[in-house]
Amino acid sequence: MIAIDRILVPVDFSDCSRVALDYAIFLGKKLGVSCVDALHIWTSPASIDPATRVQSPDGREQTLGEFVGTAAGQKMKQVLEEIEGAGPFKVHGRLESGDPHLRILEVAEREGYDLIIMGTRGETKTAKLGSTAERVVRNASCPVLTIRAASATA
Repeated sequence: MIAIDRILVPVDFSDCSRVALDYAIFLGKKLGVSCVDALHIWTSPASIDPATRVQSPDGREQTLGEFVGTAAGQKMKQVLEEIEGAGPFKVHGRLESGDPHLRILEVAEREGYDLIIMGTRGETKTAKLGSTAERVVRNASCPVLTIRAASATA
C-alpha cells in the first residue's frame, strides 16, 4: 500500500473545493498524515499585465498581482480560520499564480505530495470533470482523488 503523509488540496474558494478540503481533513485524520496544504492559484486575464498599477479599495496603489494576491490571501485566511483545529495536524495555505493545472502539477511534484484531493465542477453535458481537474488527473505523478459535491457549483 502507498504511504500517504502529505496531501495537497487545490482550492478556488467555491463550495466544491471546500468540500474537497473538508474531505482531505477527514481522510488525513484517518491516515495520520502530517500535512494538508490548501493551494490557491490565481491568474490574471491574458490581456492584463500583473504589473499594471491599480488602486485598491483602501486607496493604496499597488500592482494587479499584489492586489489579487492580497484578496486571495484574505479569503485563504478566512478558510483556514474556519477549519482551525479540525485535525491533529495544521492545515497550511499557499498562494501561487499562473496556469492552475500546471501550477498544481509543479507544486505537487516539487514539494513531494503523496496525494492531491480536489473538487470537480460536477457533471456537465461535455465532461464529468472540470478542465483543471481533468488535466491534473491525467498528468499528476501522484494519485488524485476528485470530489464532486452535488450541491456545489464551480
